[in-house]
Amino acid sequence: MEKNIYLGSKSEKKKKALKGVWFILAAAAIFVFLILRYVQGSTMKIGSRGLPDKEEAYKMAKVFLKADSPGSEQIDFSDDGFSFGKKTDSIYVIKSTFEKHLDGGDLKKGDFSVTMRYKGGIVDEQDSWELMNINKD
Repeated sequence: MEKNIYLGSKSEKKKKALKGVWFILAAAAIFVFLILRYVQGSTMKIGSRGLPDKEEAYKMAKVFLKADSPGSEQIDFSDDGFSFGKKTDSIYVIKSTFEKHLDGGDLKKGDFSVTMRYKGGIVDEQDSWELMNINKD
């Protein structure tokens, strides 16, 4: 009779231990899921994708060009495209054209070249970039 009591308590302990193991595995899975959601939900692109691509660099070059122009000037960028080059992993050179609206309503076309360095961080923020050189013709 004592043998049955021993086997019964051993079986109960095994069930409790198995429930504990499943609980720990479920908690670990939830933890990993939350960490992955946090990393994927982050707006920082450097961590998951690497360096910015050429379209992101072109957008930032346009921001730098607009910031370099007087506030009263309206600048539009043509959809003709742009040329893109990289000196090193984080130094980008963007060349393209722009149109400046003059006082009389005329448009003046010009070329620009922007050299900038990506410092890391959120790609769409100007603080993540350093303007090295800007040329307007």
